[in-house]
Amino acid sequence: MEKKKKFIFLILLFFCSCIQSSITSIAGNAVISEKGFDKSVSDAFLFTKIKSSIIKLNAKNFTNVIVVVSHGKVVLIGEIENHQMRLKIVKLIWHINGVKEVHNELLIGNSYNIYQKTKDILLSSKIKTSLLFNRKIFTNNYEIEVFNDIVYLVGVARNIEERILLENKIKKFSGVKKLVSFVRQSKEIR
Repeated sequence: MEKKKKFIFLILLFFCSCIQSSITSIAGNAVISEKGFDKSVSDAFLFTKIKSSIIKLNAKNFTNVIVVVSHGKVVLIGEIENHQMRLKIVKLIWHINGVKEVHNELLIGNSYNIYQKTKDILLSSKIKTSLLFNRKIFTNNYEIEVFNDIVYLVGVARNIEERILLENKIKKFSGVKKLVSFVRQSKEIR
């Protein structure tokens, strides 16, 4: 019995330390990004409301819907079963308080499979890792999502040079079919 208590204590200690470091990391990133802490929290809250609303619609392949929120701008990426559900999702999002723009990149279909998902995850990881070591690009300001070998870039560039550099680097990556950029400069959002 004593061993069991020690084991449970160690597990709880591990999870508590993970949660604490995760929260610290999220808060730290929010403070140093172009968004700032308030906008980061606002976008996270908006993201949660949108995702839970999509789940409530009972879409068949809602797990293939990626939602990115930046400064109240919502980008929908992925695949949904039909036009009616796509329209329902977009209308629903427009009615959520705090949404300023909706960019609908949802495709109609049901062909997204585990093989393609794995390819997309690998490509996304390669891109993010590569950018992490580039001092000219402040990666905290960007969300990068990949769906069907198409890279979606959302965020705020500090200046035009950073935006051009980032977009060119992504386009040169092997496996990138296309780049869809929703990047604005910081002076455009203030």
